[in-house]
Amino acid sequence: MKISKLLLTIPLFLTIVGCTSYTNNDFVELFNAEGLVTEETDRGVVVFLPEVFFEFGKYDLTPMAQEKISVIATIVNDSRAQDRKLAVEGHTDSIGDENYNLNLSTQRAKTVEHELTANKVSLERITTVGYGEKYPIAPNTNADGSDNPEGRKKNRRVEIIVENPSESK
Repeated sequence: MKISKLLLTIPLFLTIVGCTSYTNNDFVELFNAEGLVTEETDRGVVVFLPEVFFEFGKYDLTPMAQEKISVIATIVNDSRAQDRKLAVEGHTDSIGDENYNLNLSTQRAKTVEHELTANKVSLERITTVGYGEKYPIAPNTNADGSDNPEGRKKNRRVEIIVENPSESK
């Protein structure tokens, strides 16, 4: 009799285990396994797109960027990730007018948003914002005040944040 009760509870257990949501650690492992750089923050998991920086003054995606976004979409489309919302945040370097950079960063974020939705990520899960030059990750100029092309290149980016699940659930 004990064995039959055990056999009845195994499918229930497997169903419960199979329906669990990804943790932030799960996302970090999944993205890192695909060659993506991540960082866990108090907001969730930030996915940086290595080697997917934008050309100066541009917001179109390279084929490599499209491939990486497709990988991200596959991961976040998994049923274990459906409770997570995504923030797509665009950035620029510091060259140019502040309003121009703000608009450009918004266009970059919208381009990534469009690519995510083309890969079946629901638009309702995505918020998009451009920050312009407000949050650099590298110096735009060297210590002597001269231009830093490599630093500026790193700042022309979009970050995708897999946000922590909402507390209301």
